[in-house]
Amino acid sequence: MIPYAYRIDTAFTRPTPRPRASGWLEVGGPHSIWWEETGPVDGLPVVVVHGGPGGFIKPYYRRLLDPARHRGIFFDQRGCGRSRPSAELAENSTWALVEDMEALRAARGIDRWIVLGGSWGSTLALTYAQAHPSRVAGLLLSGVFLARAEDLAWWWSGVRQVFPDVVAARDSLLTAAERADPRAAFLRRVLDPDPAVSGPAAMVLGAAEGQTLDLWPAPPPDDPDALDPQELASARVFAHYDANDYFLTENQLIEQAGRLSGVPGAIVAGRSDMCTPPKGAWDLAQAWPDARLTIVAAAGHRWSDETLGRVVVSELARLSGF
Repeated sequence: MIPYAYRIDTAFTRPTPRPRASGWLEVGGPHSIWWEETGPVDGLPVVVVHGGPGGFIKPYYRRLLDPARHRGIFFDQRGCGRSRPSAELAENSTWALVEDMEALRAARGIDRWIVLGGSWGSTLALTYAQAHPSRVAGLLLSGVFLARAEDLAWWWSGVRQVFPDVVAARDSLLTAAERADPRAAFLRRVLDPDPAVSGPAAMVLGAAEGQTLDLWPAPPPDDPDALDPQELASARVFAHYDANDYFLTENQLIEQAGRLSGVPGAIVAGRSDMCTPPKGAWDLAQAWPDARLTIVAAAGHRWSDETLGRVVVSELARLSGF
């Protein structure tokens, strides 16, 4: 057996495992969610929860798991990725997604699993774990987003302290009156049924967020006026959740952290994460003493940041008992 430490070092260079099984699961109303499974059937189950809201499974997520010992479960949330119908907002809420996870767990014949979530995926993973702690063998969160008023305030306006130029460019799309409340203005525009209104707002919002995710942001697109339909679908799902305060009450995830008593946990934060700064991770760690907090120097927001991703892989190994 190759030592797991070696696999940590090569997690971001080894080939991406291919799904062993995949399909759609009907979960009620108009929705069917797309799922994929990797690794051995008798492996330790790990469900990976993508970000967003409005994100989707990315192939590199599979490299976070041990291909020989983890049974990886991945799914696109309602309205996201390959789930059907695309960008459907009816019967689409945090609590519907929590029950989708339970339905998927039961459908795949899994009793308990480790839950791994990043960014919005940390929010959903944490909500799920608090609702169904007996089904959680371990909980690993990164890029913690607690959906509190202070977290929303940072995302929409506080980030201006570090990215004044980015926020100014974002808000230049808005009228002078709309700039008094950019959040309300962008949500209204993105949810507008007219693509001539929603499309530019989705592009500008996505471009602004993209500058906050990594220490070295990706260059702007070759054609800044070309909006991929998937980008607009993602933006609509995001706007739906943000407009509804993520279907959570203020400070709910901190106040209900006691439900995680006895659940082994890990919290990973990038010191330089400007999308979800480390304070959310710190606050959660104070309320959940069973979790080990690691703040990673010179790391950003995403698992594709190898400095952050290697710690996520290492903490997953620890929770797995490897």
